[in-house]
Amino acid sequence: MALTSVARGRRAEDAASDYLRSHEWEIVAQNHRTPVGEIDLVCRDGCTLVFVEVKARSGSFFGEALEAVGPRKERRLRAAAAWWMAERGRATPEVRFDVVVVMLDIDGSLRSLAHLRDVLGPGR
Repeated sequence: MALTSVARGRRAEDAASDYLRSHEWEIVAQNHRTPVGEIDLVCRDGCTLVFVEVKARSGSFFGEALEAVGPRKERRLRAAAAWWMAERGRATPEVRFDVVVVMLDIDGSLRSLAHLRDVLGPGR
């Protein structure tokens, strides 16, 4: 049975969280809403604060997923990250933006997962 888009997104975020935890990352926040946009995952990778965008896909693995993080999405991600840090009075020297692309079958079964690091680059 096919999943709704909300259920697919949740399944993808859960898969991404499990993957990152298995690599000893701390999940600091999940599905955090700010006035300027939602942050899928906020994680800590050692001393680096990582804002992770999770993309659920069923085809065209890298092309569609990376195209979905264009200039408009980049501005929203950066603004939401700045808002998140300001809410907590945090200024961290190391911030990174990653994308986790989760390929799901029509029933929501995990097909594959790819973790793309530092997709926005510093101040890009």
